[in-house]
Amino acid sequence: MEPARTILLVESDEGCGRALAHLVRRGGDQLRLVHTAGAALSAVRQAEYDVAVVDLSVKGGGVALARRLARRVRRVYLSVGASLLADELIEAAIGFPVVRKRDLPDLFD
Repeated sequence: MEPARTILLVESDEGCGRALAHLVRRGGDQLRLVHTAGAALSAVRQAEYDVAVVDLSVKGGGVALARRLARRVRRVYLSVGASLLADELIEAAIGFPVVRKRDLPDLFD
């Protein structure tokens, strides 16, 4: 069995965040859910995280936040709810792996 990871989930939609957090926690990982960029930055000052998943549409800009978090977190993903662009184009443009919100629980199986 793989050791539990510490995950920071930054999700602007509270209902979606609670649902995703529930699914990820079922796998045994420790997860902290926050809804704003400020809360995410505060969280990484207080604790270490193995993974951060950032909502692309978080207020203040998901890409900018992901870049800041990447200085302190080993793996950073951007989560997107709609397929506005192909994943490959998004990843090339922003430099972070993209995971669809519906696929987030599979990332931590």
